[in-house]
Amino acid sequence: MAHRWPAGLALLMTADTWSSPVPLAGYTLLVLPAGYLIIGTVRRQWGVPGALRLQLAGLAGWSGLALLAVVVGGTAGQWLVAIGWLAHAGWDVIHHRTGQVVPRAYAQWCGVIDAVLGITIILALVTT
Repeated sequence: MAHRWPAGLALLMTADTWSSPVPLAGYTLLVLPAGYLIIGTVRRQWGVPGALRLQLAGLAGWSGLALLAVVVGGTAGQWLVAIGWLAHAGWDVIHHRTGQVVPRAYAQWCGVIDAVLGITIILALVTT
């Protein structure tokens, strides 16, 4: 259990989103790759073969999805944002398993936050 504290902290930090789920704007998806690029730089992870290329591909993907969500707009755009947050939770699982780029605790914390936000955006969309 001691190794699961990041997940517990993330659940605590997102508790209000369960009671008041709201869709998030498309630009919020840009936070996702930014965190990994900053932390990867601080941790000097770019010497690992392919690591920077993978993170830049993630930046391009999430930036493209954010732009598409803004262009599409409305409910369809909000569904794209929800999918983006859920997809990033999967990205976090990969980073947690490999232990690369960010600390495993960060990947665990981020994965829970991303999953909660994706799920609660969907809840907001289907209940309104």
